[in-house]
Amino acid sequence: MSHYTRQQAFSSPWATVVGLREGGFSFRVIAERLGRNVSTVHDIWQQYSREGTASRRPGSVRSSGTTEREYRRVRRMAVAHRIASAAEIRAAVGTTVTQRTVTNQLLQGELRARRPVACIPLTPNYCRLRRQWCQTRTHWRTEWRSVVFSDESRFCLGANNGRVLVRRRPGERLQPTCLRPRHTGSTPRVMV
Repeated sequence: MSHYTRQQAFSSPWATVVGLREGGFSFRVIAERLGRNVSTVHDIWQQYSREGTASRRPGSVRSSGTTEREYRRVRRMAVAHRIASAAEIRAAVGTTVTQRTVTNQLLQGELRARRPVACIPLTPNYCRLRRQWCQTRTHWRTEWRSVVFSDESRFCLGANNGRVLVRRRPGERLQPTCLRPRHTGSTPRVMV
């Protein structure tokens, strides 16, 4: 193969497959490294062996039938309704969008389903008192040495601890819409 055609072959995004295969790696090892199916890696190598190139054929990527407006609506819906599943978002957006498309758009917008942070529901008065407590101790330096913070775990014996997920972006972990208020009533529980 001439230098020019070899350079063309390695300009594709799948050049890694060709390079690793020429380096003596098996299809299975290459697939594991790249997070692809073994059959995909094998097909890329076969195309390179036959045609001298490992580029994607023109027209092999299916065009999307979903508009950019529908994509934006999916992302807005996920932010407005944090605990909605992909199926529920799909139903709200419309029937032209598939559930897989909704899931892909949420992942692309970095709206991953995560467990919400459990918190005690705070009234405005509690928030004011906590802020006041912190502000009166902003000047503390050595006083913190005499304070002990304990780490406790509470196990509820009677409440339903069903799995709830919220959709959030990185850095939104403690936003009020991403929190799940926990039960504070007289449910039987064990504190450890």
